[in-house]
Amino acid sequence: MRIYISILSLLCIAALFSCTNNGKAFDKYDEGLDDIVMGLYFGMERQDFLDHCWDLNQKGKTGHGTIGNMVMYVDSLNFDPKVIVNFYPEFEKDVISEMPFIFYFNAWAPWNAKELNQEKLYQQTIQFFEKKYNTTLDKKEAPNGKHLHYKTIGPLMIRVYKDIDEMKVYADVRNFAYVEKVKK
Repeated sequence: MRIYISILSLLCIAALFSCTNNGKAFDKYDEGLDDIVMGLYFGMERQDFLDHCWDLNQKGKTGHGTIGNMVMYVDSLNFDPKVIVNFYPEFEKDVISEMPFIFYFNAWAPWNAKELNQEKLYQQTIQFFEKKYNTTLDKKEAPNGKHLHYKTIGPLMIRVYKDIDEMKVYADVRNFAYVEKVKK
């Protein structure tokens, strides 16, 4: 009987820690946080992601990314002027656990860099994520004088930061409910 209770106790503890973020239990997990963009979601299996992107591509909603081997779409609803959004997920055990994004103005060129500057794009990108997650991103200063905006909402971590390249802004959204170990 004692062995049975000990095994049951260990299973309960293991279940509790499987739903934690750095030792903190997630309060009432909100599956609405799984929605990423264009019908993609955290926990989506790799092949389902590829099939969904193929369908979006066939409908003309996405294309081959302009940066690396990424998926790309043009967002004229959330940005003014329109922005190119490149993305490709990171997978943990073949399901989406993190989504990195790269944003840049569609019409950016060296001759209009003052009008379509990185700071303007940075502010619009912050607003995009604040609206999407109904929150305010916090600013964090780095020792090198740079800064980023971030927020943790339950298992979700959102970061927005500037690239060295003056035309790009990066963001990533990670859902720790689907990450087994934090990458450094």
